[in-house]
Amino acid sequence: MNDNEKLICIRQYASNVEASMIRDRLENAGIPCMLTNETFSSIYPLGHTSIGAIQLLVFERDAQAAIEIIDTPEEQAEQ
Repeated sequence: MNDNEKLICIRQYASNVEASMIRDRLENAGIPCMLTNETFSSIYPLGHTSIGAIQLLVFERDAQAAIEIIDTPEEQAEQ
């Protein structure tokens, strides 16, 4: 595995709904991604901690593009 195939966490979310919406935006833009801690955070919600937060993972090669999509308000992205 080279560095371009390494998964990295680019964001953490307390809400499963918010994390899923962001995952859908990235997947619709062609960026593969995954969420971790979904089940644990719903059973034992801790917010933004290293244990309970839902982590959004992307391949390192896609990190910058994913961050730009996330940081662009959805209304602007649709224009």
